[in-house]
Amino acid sequence: MGSRATLEAGFERIYAGIPKGLGWATYPFNALTLGSHFQAIFSVNAKRCVGYEGLLCATNLAGQTVRPETVFALSASHGEDLFLDWLCRALHLRNVANLGDESGLVFLNAFPQAAIEDPHHPQVFSQMIAGYGIDPRNVVIEILETGVSDEAQLIDAARLYRKLGCKIAIDDFGVGFSNFDRLWRLRPDFVKIDRSVTASAVRETHARLVLANMVKLIHECGAEAIIEGIETRDEALTALQVGADYLQGYYFARPGLTSVPQALCDRMFEGLDFERPPLIGSAAVGNENIEVYAHALNLAILDLQRGASFAHATETFRGLPNVLRTYLAANDPQAAQGVHRSRLVLDLIGNPTPRSLKTTPGTALEQLQHVVEHALAAPLQVHVMPSPPRSAAATGYMTLSCAFEHDQRMVVLCGDLVDRRNAPAIASAEARSDTPADSRNDATGNTVIRLHL
Repeated sequence: MGSRATLEAGFERIYAGIPKGLGWATYPFNALTLGSHFQAIFSVNAKRCVGYEGLLCATNLAGQTVRPETVFALSASHGEDLFLDWLCRALHLRNVANLGDESGLVFLNAFPQAAIEDPHHPQVFSQMIAGYGIDPRNVVIEILETGVSDEAQLIDAARLYRKLGCKIAIDDFGVGFSNFDRLWRLRPDFVKIDRSVTASAVRETHARLVLANMVKLIHECGAEAIIEGIETRDEALTALQVGADYLQGYYFARPGLTSVPQALCDRMFEGLDFERPPLIGSAAVGNENIEVYAHALNLAILDLQRGASFAHATETFRGLPNVLRTYLAANDPQAAQGVHRSRLVLDLIGNPTPRSLKTTPGTALEQLQHVVEHALAAPLQVHVMPSPPRSAAATGYMTLSCAFEHDQRMVVLCGDLVDRRNAPAIASAEARSDTPADSRNDATGNTVIRLHL
């Protein structure tokens, strides 16, 4: 922003115009009046509001609302951009006290180009937090997913925020500049997924797979996923299904000047027929967790739908311990119609052309027929079927399967695994009372793992 004197003058101007205390503060800027609105963020596990995002509210001289991006477009220089960014933070830090939730988090937006300046003037933000009496542990800096001139300086900014005691979030993830390098480098506490991703996931299976894997990757980075911009019940249910940790959007609460009472939170979650989907699976294959195999099968399906070769798409799954083989199967469209078809189309990896095979009672192909029928009856769920009792031995096998649409037809991706335990015991182990809700037994005793799609 220029010299230290200019910096200090700008900060003192903000602090003089927005003194500490209660009451809703506003600030004049370029013939506009700037203020704050706050939108609630809800915890899925706690079923309550845990924080609020500070949103810029601007009106012109005629009392008309002006969009935040228009406000920033009116800035005449980089220095004024930085001043405006600090100004918005100060407004929200002053005004959040009016909500009366001292323990709640306050999410503050920071444009990357402004954030990279903070380490050069570390006293500004620290004095701002202290001046308005906010516990820095309750402050979350949202770094917007836009380009920045120097990613290394953005890491320095993240270090500064953490040194002050603040938490970090990446905002608008999934669109525009979104990249996973920033996710790995910044190691945020939260990642906010843009609403456009969720809206697409409601309409398209492929987009649901992308969203589910995005949430899983966020968790693998040690962060929690916030799905924002939720406007409909279907979007809310989709967010729950893919394993979101927090929810935000007009469906739950519009930006405003009041806090959200717990009674309202209870009614909202009851209206979603709420049941928190736990992590997938609990059965082991050797020393591996079924969740690992189910996720790898999920990734293979995503790659196949993107047009990858079968060998490339299934490479990760086939590289896991205990995997025997991987193949695509489907009911033969030319076979007689009926609940149980008499032929299968089988595409074992390494075979250049699919084979149409006639099933015979009491054979492994009949067992595979059951695998395919179960998968087709419930697409986009990973089914786990043990080898039949008659074939059980010291080393048995189990089959994971998942039906999905590929080339305008329903097919089933299967993977056979070595089961070093007694094969028939798999289903009973999965039926224990502490088994997660999304790992259950169907009517025939076969384990079903629900993918968070």
